[in-house]
This record gives sequence, C-alpha cells and structure tokens, in this order.
Amino acid sequence: MTSAEHARDTLRRSINRLEDQIAVTLQDQGEDPVHDLRVSIRRVSQALRAFAPLLPGAPPGKPARNPARKMRRVLKPVLDAAAVARDHDVCSELLIKSGLLPDHPLLVRMKAERDLAAWALLGQLYLMRSTGAPASWYPRVAAIAGPEDDAALHARQELPPLATDFFEAGRKVALQPGSARRLHAFRLSAKRFRYTLELFRRFYGPVFQQRLERVREIQSLLGKRQDCAVAEERLKPLVDTDPAAASVLAAIEVRAQKLESDFREYWRETFDAEGQSVLWLRYLARRAPARSAGRMS
Repeated sequence: MTSAEHARDTLRRSINRLEDQIAVTLQDQGEDPVHDLRVSIRRVSQALRAFAPLLPGAPPGKPARNPARKMRRVLKPVLDAAAVARDHDVCSELLIKSGLLPDHPLLVRMKAERDLAAWALLGQLYLMRSTGAPASWYPRVAAIAGPEDDAALHARQELPPLATDFFEAGRKVALQPGSARRLHAFRLSAKRFRYTLELFRRFYGPVFQQRLERVREIQSLLGKRQDCAVAEERLKPLVDTDPAAASVLAAIEVRAQKLESDFREYWRETFDAEGQSVLWLRYLARRAPARSAGRMS
C-alpha cells in the first residue's frame, strides 16, 4: 500500500463515519450522539491535517492555502456547537454526582441552555450540509495521487518524532507545577497524538492497541480534570450566597486535585516509567508485520 492509497482509504473511511454520525445527530442531539459526533469530527480533522500535503491543490510551503485547512475550517463551527452541548451534559452530571440537587436553579438554568445548544448545533449541521460538506470532499480525496513510497515505511519514519514530542511535552506538564489550562492543552495534544496513531493502526500488530489505550488513559484523567474546571467556573459566582453551591465546589476542587495527582502518578510510574519512551520509539520504528488482505480491511 502506497502513502497515496493509504491516505485515500483512510480519509474516505473517516468521512463515511462522519456522514453517518451527522445523520444520527440530526435525529437525536442527546449526550451520546453529540459525543460521537465530536469524536468523528476530530478524527476527520486529524486525518486532513496528517494527509494535507497529498491533497490536490496543496501549494508547497503555503499551509494557509492548503485545501485541508479550508476543509477543517468548515468543520469547526459544528465542533464548537457540539462542545457547548457536551460541556453542559458533562458538567450537569458532575454537579449532581457531587451533591447538587437536580432541581437546583443552576441545573435548571443549564438544562435550558442545553436545549438552546441543541438547536444551535442543529443549525450548524444544516448550514454545513448546505455547502455539501463533508460528502462533497469525496472527489478531492479520490484524486489524491503522489508518492509511491510504502505507507508502512512512511509510518515508521513519521510516528517516532511525534512520540518524542509527546513525551517531551508531557514531562513539562507532569513533572512541574502547572495550571488547569496547561493540563487541558496537553490533553488536546494527547487527543491529536492518539488520533494520528490511529491513522496508521493497520501497519502495526496487537500491541499497538495497548499503546493507544495508554494514551487514552491520559486523555481520560485530564478530561475529567477539565470537567472539574468547567464546573468550578459555574459554581464560583454562587458560593457567597448559596451554601449548597459552596459545598459542591469544595468537593469538586478536591476531586480536581486528586485527578491531577492521579495523572502525574500515571505518567511517572506507567506511561513514562524508566525505559518506556525508548520502547515506544523502537516499537513505532520497527518493521511492520506481514498482514493478509483480510486483516487490512
């Protein structure tokens, strides 16, 4: 499989999944469909970023004019609208779990805001569909041509430097005091790293999934930490006049500190334990195993 063949196949599959998820979300703007929509968009966006140089019309050395950047820009309003709905879902669940009663005025207000967010998301989905995207991208993806190099070899060349960068960024966050904003930024880096790795999953063996799960665990811990930050911002304006909000805020602050501690411990003792970075680099750079056509599908 050449790099061009791999790019065409991966982008087509990613766009197919996004098209399917858009259809689901147009019918149901509940918590799970919105979450799945966001994941589908992020995966398409990362695939576009990874394969940008291969898209027809990509001018060398001019990333601002790259078609992939324009395509990703089309997705952003939908992703942003979905994020608003998703934040309300997760924040409401966390507040209730931390002791806020379901009929508390804050939760009642957030329910109304969530309903508006669902309408806003629908509007953005229909607006994007009016442009023909993402289905209109299929011809451009099908026209990808170029390097006849081996895609598996390309993966072994491209992924180790990404892993090196990820380990360096993680050490700066995990081994030094940091803010919730820095932790959130690293969480986004972890998402991009995992989604990029997933693009090349077919060129590795079963151990690859285990490595993906380790990155996912970092995402999970930092994602829960970010949920606390969102809830804290909701509660802080109320604490002076609302004892229930003050009590819940205190509980969430304790949870946030515990999650930070769990992340740093996981990083030091598991993900970046002695020798792990070397094992990652060796694994990503190793010769890909022979695979049958059936396993490639």
